[in-house]
Amino acid sequence: MTVTLNILEIGARGDGVAQEDGQRYFVPFTLPGEIVEAEPRDKRGEGIVADLAEILAPSRHREPAPCKHFGICGGCALQHWRRDIYAGWKNELIARALEQRGVTAPAFEPALAGLPNERRRADFVVRRQGRKAVAGFHERASQQVVDVEECFVVTPRLVAVLPPLRAVLAGILPDGGSADAIVNDTDAGLDVLVRPHKRFTLSLEANQKLVAFAENADLARLSWGDRATAEPLVTRRQPRLVFGDASLEPPPGAFLQATRRAEQVMREAVVSWIGDARRVADLFAGIGTLTAGRSWRATLYESDKPSVAVVEASGRRLGGGKLTAVHRDLFRNPLMAAELDVFDAVVLDPPRAGAAAQSVELALSKVPRIVYGSCDPGSFARDAHTLQQGGYRLEKLLPIDQFLWSPHVELIALFARAPLRSAKK
Repeated sequence: MTVTLNILEIGARGDGVAQEDGQRYFVPFTLPGEIVEAEPRDKRGEGIVADLAEILAPSRHREPAPCKHFGICGGCALQHWRRDIYAGWKNELIARALEQRGVTAPAFEPALAGLPNERRRADFVVRRQGRKAVAGFHERASQQVVDVEECFVVTPRLVAVLPPLRAVLAGILPDGGSADAIVNDTDAGLDVLVRPHKRFTLSLEANQKLVAFAENADLARLSWGDRATAEPLVTRRQPRLVFGDASLEPPPGAFLQATRRAEQVMREAVVSWIGDARRVADLFAGIGTLTAGRSWRATLYESDKPSVAVVEASGRRLGGGKLTAVHRDLFRNPLMAAELDVFDAVVLDPPRAGAAAQSVELALSKVPRIVYGSCDPGSFARDAHTLQQGGYRLEKLLPIDQFLWSPHVELIALFARAPLRSAKK
């Protein structure tokens, strides 16, 4: 039985939200102002998820989706929304999160809008079905795999690797078996880590097939196994990332900023905002994306051992103590205020959970400048409130859209205790 709904807004997951007879509904692929027929399906929190049956009155901001997989593939939720309106909504997600936490914020910097086909990292799913394999992304709210033939989000090189990946894994995975293929588009070419969902030992023949796949697909490196114990099967060119005067060789499956353009904008923001800082602490540093290769002395704190090893190797090549790495779990063991006070600036880029414990210590510190990169407005707003309670001002905030057509939005922000002495405006 369907219900007629007036879509009021887009929720944080990218679904249209409606209110009818005291009941809240979430309807995917709808837009504010639309009148739709929808079929209630499942409970979700305090509302009901409903499948779109018919659009009775479409929004003037509705556009044709470019991808034929849209509506089935779980990778995109908002290809049907006019880009400028969609971009404004992402800014609103940040503004709403800050308002809910009572955070005083300046006018945002002009947002970095996402562009089609610029994502350089993807986690594909490959599943063997009989004699063939399918490869792509999970369907929306399902474990089924969309066999992706086109994608308007990732780089063309990532799409091009899917056909040979299907072909080789169809002969290696057990029937019904599946694996993740983590593909990074590095400065030296594609770096691929195949991570089977159930471990098994590769036969000599399977190993040879994978090496041939790497040759034919012109991969830089192909590895097999879990990220922590990944075994490089073939390295044709050492994967490489260049940050300023630092060159790093990322471990298999390394976390990268999703687009090169966003990475560059974030690095430039760090340089501009921390001014004449000489000693910089980079917390939740990964492989040093935001701070490596600059004129200052950077100390990177990271819990992932392969990433720490990569930074240490790069630091040895640079020499002069410009780049050092410390293995430390900042969730369990945050830097104390006294440890932070020796730095002129702190940069942090935590995962979605944010940095609650570390923010408490930062709020107690005397660090003049903090640059916070965030991939979740909610956790950022919580931590920003903590910093403001400790006397920091939120000076700048730049929204960043690295995940085009998704409800995911990122940002980079500057907090300061004192006027910036030589930061660029």
